[in-house]
Amino acid sequence: MSEIDELREMPLFRGLSDAMLGEFSGYFKQSSYAAGDVIFREKERGGSLFIIVSGEVVIEKALDAEGASFKTLAILSPGDFFGEMAVIEGQPRFAQARASADAALYEVERTQFFAFIKEHPETGIGIFSGIMRTLMRRLQHTSSELTMLYDLSRLLMLLHKSPGEFFAKVMDEARIYLEGDWNVKGYVYNVFNEEYEEVYSRDAFPRQAEAAVPVKPEGGWKDDSTYVMLCAAEGKNLACAVLERKEKLPPVEKNNLSTIFTTISSIAGSAMINIGHQAEAAMLEKLRKSKNTI
Repeated sequence: MSEIDELREMPLFRGLSDAMLGEFSGYFKQSSYAAGDVIFREKERGGSLFIIVSGEVVIEKALDAEGASFKTLAILSPGDFFGEMAVIEGQPRFAQARASADAALYEVERTQFFAFIKEHPETGIGIFSGIMRTLMRRLQHTSSELTMLYDLSRLLMLLHKSPGEFFAKVMDEARIYLEGDWNVKGYVYNVFNEEYEEVYSRDAFPRQAEAAVPVKPEGGWKDDSTYVMLCAAEGKNLACAVLERKEKLPPVEKNNLSTIFTTISSIAGSAMINIGHQAEAAMLEKLRKSKNTI
């Protein structure tokens, strides 16, 4: 596939003529990164916009000063771009970009980007508008995630009878923030019979077949509409959820949802461990008092 064909397939450049795409291609350079390579680090000075031709890139934020632990902010796939704030405002990188799979990128430097806009104002404004639309969509995604995290944090402050009751409330709260029609089922792991037991079910559209209870579920996207979310902590299986959307999702939305589901599973897993410990402590205290009254 030629450079023109590759650019034509990207949402950012749809509507541009082949002649203009050929003109723009002269303003960028191509680069390749192996899986695990850091493209740029947090707080680095930079002035390039990157467009993904192939592969996958993770945008992640350091959780400690040493940079040993990271929180995934976004997973980007072909057609996506990143590094735009360094181009638009000349700001330092606010997060780290790393190739999570072998990746081929187009890199456009800030001076070249604005030179193209100056020489081709109508086309340049179209590209700039495409960047702003994507930024607004990302901002909406972030706002929704923050609101959801706030609501989940309120659940952490309440008392819960069991980990299963808590997980059911988490799924009911999270479901509100899923756009479109979703069928959601939640299960908790019973350590005594080593099986998952259903604790939550909410359908927004008819199922073609009754959902089977997971036996040994594997997390992640099963297809373009079904995601399996696993919750585990301290080496223990705790819960899982099967989330099925009526309509298929494009790669960019699947990547966005992956980060949200990962966050939910992390919060739920940690909380369920604590709730389990509290339930065990309450039971031991009840047995101690019962023994003392005999």
